[in-house]
Amino acid sequence: MPLPPYNGFGSEHDSLASYFNLIPKPRKYDATKQATLDAIIFRWKAKLDMDRMTAPNPDDHKRRFVISYFMGDGSISIYEPPIQNSGFMGGKFLERQRVIRHKSGQGFGDWMSETDLLVDLPGTVWINNYPFVLLETDKFTLRYVNKGRIDSLVSIDAIHEKLRTKGRGLAKEILSVFRMLDDDSTGKVSLDDLVNMMRKFNFDLDEDELIALMARWDIHKDGYVDYQDFVASIFQQ
Repeated sequence: MPLPPYNGFGSEHDSLASYFNLIPKPRKYDATKQATLDAIIFRWKAKLDMDRMTAPNPDDHKRRFVISYFMGDGSISIYEPPIQNSGFMGGKFLERQRVIRHKSGQGFGDWMSETDLLVDLPGTVWINNYPFVLLETDKFTLRYVNKGRIDSLVSIDAIHEKLRTKGRGLAKEILSVFRMLDDDSTGKVSLDDLVNMMRKFNFDLDEDELIALMARWDIHKDGYVDYQDFVASIFQQ
């Protein structure tokens, strides 16, 4: 006997559970997997793909969305931030639930997975018959996509330029502080000292930028930085 169609009440899981049991039972899940994956949430900023919508509202181009994918159970939620004077109230666009792939030949059970969403940006994905253009994502998701490679997320040249711009005219002062930290006059300071220096001079580097900077200047991979080369290369040009 074929499975009955989704009745519109609750989720597809609820509909299927009521078919198999007079009193539906909670869906089983792998507790170990759930505990490990519950903290993994991918997020994207998105907009509607106006070119692919069948009957778009002319103002739909103003709308923005936050799409979240939960690795723990493969569910998706969509939140729409409110926009003042737009006529769109915002709020929950899609309650957290599993979503069937667009134009799935199988139907129920053919759920969207992270591979459907981890596309090159900007890219279009279909969720519940709505085409969304994924515009950008957070750094957690980028790390996952790039297998943790920080150098694929940030540009060391851009970091150097940021330091150069904010540290213009401070080369002597920076070098002087480094020398004070160099108790044994080795010409080197630890990576911790480098990070503290970045904070002391308010260079406003985020965690990924600090990691990339340390990776670039810890040339011998011994936890130390040649601060004279560091200052000469960045601040004395």
